[in-house]
Amino acid sequence: MRFIIVVFSFFLLINAAFAQNNIYIIHGYGANVNDHWFGYLERNISDQNNRVIKIALPDSSHPHLLAWNKTLKDNIPRIDKHTFFVAHSLGCITLLDFLAQSKFQQIGGVVCVSGFSERLKALPQLDGYILATKKDFSFKNKILHGQMFISDHDQYVPKELSLALAQELNFAYTVIPNAGHFLASDGYIEFPQLLDWLRNATEAHD
Repeated sequence: MRFIIVVFSFFLLINAAFAQNNIYIIHGYGANVNDHWFGYLERNISDQNNRVIKIALPDSSHPHLLAWNKTLKDNIPRIDKHTFFVAHSLGCITLLDFLAQSKFQQIGGVVCVSGFSERLKALPQLDGYILATKKDFSFKNKILHGQMFISDHDQYVPKELSLALAQELNFAYTVIPNAGHFLASDGYIEFPQLLDWLRNATEAHD
């Protein structure tokens, strides 16, 4: 019996040591899982240690918070130190709203691209959605690695809003010149800075 317990304990230790990272990509308003740099990230980070899950949020041109939150809940069964989130634009506040309602001890990492938590003058149609999200970020100290990527010339999200959210979350941040809103139409079909950050963050848990 003691031998069985020792073998089982050894198996659990080995399994934990080589646990695969789950990297969830969460798109934003009017987007889909194949837009912008999402495919680039998947192709370049996926390996035996990292599994990428691109979550398709319903009716992204007419987002509904409850429906998007339910989609995240249905697609994210577990959150732990091997869980990483990459969220773009409206996907960021959606993710934060979901995390505020979830139970977990740690998150491996969260990276937001053009994140915000306040209303956008350029997109007043999103006011109701943004106001409905929870602004409770008390879980922020459970995030092992946090990063915000900010454009200094974003046509939708003012730099100041992304900086404010990064500071509220205690995230490091990088301001990239002339990146627009990090869309394919802004030239962002690749995102090497984000890829490098994600590689470093995931390797810290291998």
